[in-house]
Amino acid sequence: MNYYFHDCVLDFECRELRRGETLVSVEPQAFDLLLYLIRNRARVVSKDELISSVWGGRIVSDSALTTRINAARAAIGDSGKTQSLIRTFPRKGFRFVGEVRDDAPILREAAPVVVRAEARASCVLMGEDEGAIGDALRRGREAVTERLSQGGATLHPTPAHTMIASFVDAAQGVLAAAAARAALAEMNRALPVESRVHYRFGIALGEVGNGSEGPGGAAVEQAAALGLAAHPDAIRISEPVQAQLPADFGFATARAGSHEYELDVGGQSGSATGLPVQLLAADLSLPDRPSIVLLPFNVVGDEREQSEALAEGLRLDIQNALIKMSSVFLLAAGSANAMRGWSGAEAAARTGVRYALEGTVQQSTGEVRVNAQLIDTVGGTVSWSEQYSRPLDHNFALQDEITECIVTALDIKLASGEQARIWHKCLNDPQARECFYRGVQAFIRMNRESIASARVFFERVVELAPDSPYGPTWIALCLWFESARGWADPVEAREQAGVWAERAVAMDDADGQAHTVLGNVRLLQRRFDEALAVAREALEIRPGCANANGFLANVLLYCGEPQQAIRHARRAIRFMPIYPPWFVEILAAAYRDAGMPDLGAITAREVLRVMPAATEARLVLASALVRCGWLADARRVAGEANELDAKLTLERWASSQPYRDRNACDAIMSDLRRAGIRPSG
Repeated sequence: MNYYFHDCVLDFECRELRRGETLVSVEPQAFDLLLYLIRNRARVVSKDELISSVWGGRIVSDSALTTRINAARAAIGDSGKTQSLIRTFPRKGFRFVGEVRDDAPILREAAPVVVRAEARASCVLMGEDEGAIGDALRRGREAVTERLSQGGATLHPTPAHTMIASFVDAAQGVLAAAAARAALAEMNRALPVESRVHYRFGIALGEVGNGSEGPGGAAVEQAAALGLAAHPDAIRISEPVQAQLPADFGFATARAGSHEYELDVGGQSGSATGLPVQLLAADLSLPDRPSIVLLPFNVVGDEREQSEALAEGLRLDIQNALIKMSSVFLLAAGSANAMRGWSGAEAAARTGVRYALEGTVQQSTGEVRVNAQLIDTVGGTVSWSEQYSRPLDHNFALQDEITECIVTALDIKLASGEQARIWHKCLNDPQARECFYRGVQAFIRMNRESIASARVFFERVVELAPDSPYGPTWIALCLWFESARGWADPVEAREQAGVWAERAVAMDDADGQAHTVLGNVRLLQRRFDEALAVAREALEIRPGCANANGFLANVLLYCGEPQQAIRHARRAIRFMPIYPPWFVEILAAAYRDAGMPDLGAITAREVLRVMPAATEARLVLASALVRCGWLADARRVAGEANELDAKLTLERWASSQPYRDRNACDAIMSDLRRAGIRPSG
């Protein structure tokens, strides 16, 4: 299969170039570059696209690219001066401008493919400016649409920032997707961090079925399944598509399961191995106030069991003090826990904060040694460091001293009333404090056995320090998670969580955590005004808390205030960028209920990226798609939900939804009925 141009013949199957009767020696990358320019001769190809396609996205210097361009020109009798075949467009890229005759077939036997592109943007999850979010998504869609169109696509009308494109053959579709990904990368470099947009691509063999319900069919559904499993910026193709590509196709491919392949074209999928999935392609700018992550302290010495409990307790005490400061952006402890063992610089860079606290703890009989340092990761300096060696006290003096040093180093001005709330402690009994630290250590492991063990420790805290809210608060937290995760009878555990939370809230020095639990218990009891009041009080006490914002967002959603729910859900996700999927589910539902079903669909798909088997997220996505007018895709998503949960019915779902306004619930039920969720058992 040959390309004929000028006095040359390029045989890409044999990887040979002839000028007249002479076989010309061409180094492999120069050959690939020439082949790519010829295949895409209808347009200008950017430097980034060439690097993505020929070098697989690896870092390549401008001089190396120039060397390969010159080598390709020399091989076909062209030069940088004449540019009769390969022309340079300053600041734009390169284009093959020579005439290629019609008897030069471009690809092997054609087989149509479907490319499905789905948007993903951190600003949708964590942004504050609605206008900026819309503008970023619009620009991303335009960039992808332009490149797919230039690649020969037939575009099918779709809502919700998803694009469906048909191509006459596999290579054409994959090349167009790669060009779109490269265009996004180029666009993102010129945008503020918080306005960047990413797309994941699924490519399947077949044709698009167009009808009154929107584009659909087996190929569209398979492309959707491929995209669901892809990281942002990845192009994922089915095995039949792989079989249609030429043998010398210029992408690195890797087997990903028994029937699929993933093409790494320089995206995060190939360069971020080991990251939590939430952080893949996360674009996080620094907050406008001092921002900090408290990393888990390292434990040294022989008495590891005691030291580990002390280390977790020390960090949590400092966390609980800083979280009450309105002038501090504090990364949630849950995200910090997920970065155990990371360096401060890496943790801060990945999560978009400036400062990181690192430390070591060693405990021996009656003594504790703590080393702590606060790193300014932007300036590359140590803002503060200290070593402590002292007897274990029973007044929280060590925790308070470290906290005060952090506050001083960050130059934080305390707001009115914060001073007393931050420094006043209420767990003075040494034995109670040791039980509390051991409970925290077990709680953080977050599994059925560890939560049950933690609850025993906290019950002991209640016995030893009955006037302290620490024991009741953490018992309530344990019971709430046992209910939510199905580790105990859901109704009984939830009711008991409410009893313990109510007890803690009534005590002096309640730190706000019990309020978050009680607010949602009251919501499920349909005591809506009480739920709103106590959830808002939690946020007043803990303005920088991810859970306080997330739990309040949930209450606001069901109480008919979706716009406010959006605001607090996005804050919760930003405080905890390694987020629990339910934060994002709340945000997706709030977008839908606030009249932004397109953003609801993007957000629900983000839940499915993190937790592919999530049923509730599929219900939110299905209802959002119905409201967007894409019934065919809504039916596909609802069908997946029906398969995942054999007991799922509209009746059963509605009975679990504590909407204050039943009309809102009825509207969602209407969406789900149209999508195909079973009405009853």
